[in-house]
Amino acid sequence: MTMTLPAVLAISGSDSSGGAGAQADLKTMLANGVFGMSAITALTAQNTLGVRAIQDTEPAVLADQIDAVFEDIPPAAVKIGMVSSAALIDVIAARLTAHHARNVVLDPVMVATSGARLIGDDAIAALTGRLFPLATLITPNVPEAQVLLEAAAGGAVALEAADWGDGAPEAIRTPRDMERAALAIARAYGCAALVKGGHAVNDANDVLGEPDGTVIWFEGRRVDNPNTHGTGCTLSSAIAANLAKGEPLADAIRHAKAYLTGALEAGLDLGHGSGPMDHAWRWRGARADVRA
Repeated sequence: MTMTLPAVLAISGSDSSGGAGAQADLKTMLANGVFGMSAITALTAQNTLGVRAIQDTEPAVLADQIDAVFEDIPPAAVKIGMVSSAALIDVIAARLTAHHARNVVLDPVMVATSGARLIGDDAIAALTGRLFPLATLITPNVPEAQVLLEAAAGGAVALEAADWGDGAPEAIRTPRDMERAALAIARAYGCAALVKGGHAVNDANDVLGEPDGTVIWFEGRRVDNPNTHGTGCTLSSAIAANLAKGEPLADAIRHAKAYLTGALEAGLDLGHGSGPMDHAWRWRGARADVRA
């Protein structure tokens, strides 16, 4: 007896504490019924209290990882996480183009919770110019959406006045601002954009904007849980998993949000800082007490 599973490739950094990055990607993919694979963009030394060290992968090694996966187990979807250098972004774009990658979900990790920029302007330009055209969906949070609006307004891509007033980016403060930002980003960069509302703009509601002008809101409920390490990685990986299984984009997002909510509600409590979620909550029960 044999069986097959849809395969998904996570292109992301390694989190030594297991709550985010490639480790969260693979756990999420397993929990959502697909076969997860990885191409590591960087090694990190980190835990729930912070990041101690980062070492980027050599571009040639990253290219070999991607090629090795596609040549043997072609993925039905690809998730891309944080990539901090333009050289690595160029490699990812070249290899995904060569292998005709499909269902690409990109989590554009650019801004820390503190508000500090995590990648430079050259990497942002490479991200938006090389990888966004290959993406089915990008998943910026509100601060990242603000960066993308500013990059579009200051670069070769113009924001449409119909989407954002006079075409100049403004602070994203309200649900209406989120909606306009999602549409402006989608039209400026040519890929669907899910602007996530977890940064105090609304009660965990997200909005999808598509280049054709489609807007869809996804309602969510804020979970009273300080342990949120890896939420962005988890959501984008769950969306990629659902796309690999053949779900339409809106359904893939809706089901991914439900999975993320369950992982938060499980109440896992590990570490001394902002801890990880329980990616296996469906096996233990959404309210299982797994505290020591």
